[in-house]
Amino acid sequence: MPTITVRVVSVFLGIGALMTPAVPAVAASLPTAHTWNDVVAQVGAPTSADNPLRCFGLEELTYCLGFGFVDKLPTAAQLGKDTSVAENATGAQSPQQFAAARAAMPKETRLNAELTELRSAWDGRAKARTLAGGGAGVAQVVAAPDSKYIMAGYAVDQEKGYWCGPATFQSIDWADDDQKDTQTSWASDLGTTTSGTSITAMVQQTNAKTDWDVAAGAYIVQSVSSWTASTFLNVHQSHLGDGSPAPIIEHPQLLKRYFPYLAFDHSGHFQVGRGYNQTTNTIGIFEVFNERRFNSNGNITDGPKNIPASAMLNATLANQFQNIGL
Repeated sequence: MPTITVRVVSVFLGIGALMTPAVPAVAASLPTAHTWNDVVAQVGAPTSADNPLRCFGLEELTYCLGFGFVDKLPTAAQLGKDTSVAENATGAQSPQQFAAARAAMPKETRLNAELTELRSAWDGRAKARTLAGGGAGVAQVVAAPDSKYIMAGYAVDQEKGYWCGPATFQSIDWADDDQKDTQTSWASDLGTTTSGTSITAMVQQTNAKTDWDVAAGAYIVQSVSSWTASTFLNVHQSHLGDGSPAPIIEHPQLLKRYFPYLAFDHSGHFQVGRGYNQTTNTIGIFEVFNERRFNSNGNITDGPKNIPASAMLNATLANQFQNIGL
């Protein structure tokens, strides 16, 4: 087992305050861990184990459960109650739903889920270092084309109003192995409930059930809170434009001001990031949500779309998590 360094850098939004916005509070650091056994001990330490959204230091990087690798701690606005209209939820959990789901688990189950999440983060630390500092370390791929799209013919529609996660994953996995497993099976593997799916589960299953991580390195949950639209577009080019292109798990708030094909505003959402165009400054996605399917007054909204990079970034920043999977 590799030697690692882990320290807790912050504890926030404890179980008893799941419905109360809280500004992250810096807590005393735990002893530095030098082995995985030390990490296991720290995750389960009595002083910290009751906080489902706490943050850890992974060497020089900061990782917050649910939020992923961050450049700054989540704000009160990110931790506050999701104000999306319930009937317009499309299936991505809010931070409070993620925390409530973790808090409802038996302690041993929750600690195992946290260790699994941290293991994915540790395996992806090289990628996180490249993206640290608001993506400043990401340069355009010199040999990458100005425009590239992958996964043609693998678009799908979500079959239930809260299944954007299973649908997005169905498309990603189908394009990986050319086997179209059911959304029902992916809902089970992702732990999807009526409150939706977590982005951490999407990343973990991408690493476990597909070979996209072989192409692009271990997938991680990465904050975009400090990114510019140019960085957002360049990261897509880096991920999709090299010799081993792989999709990005988009995690926006599905609002019509950013996605004008919609008739209504919706909640946190997952989409398949499958291309980019540097000339037009657009991101190519598969929209898995067909508004008309769930609302007779809605528009037909599913399928391939090209969205301005600035709109994609702003939609991602409008989501309380402000992160993506890549």
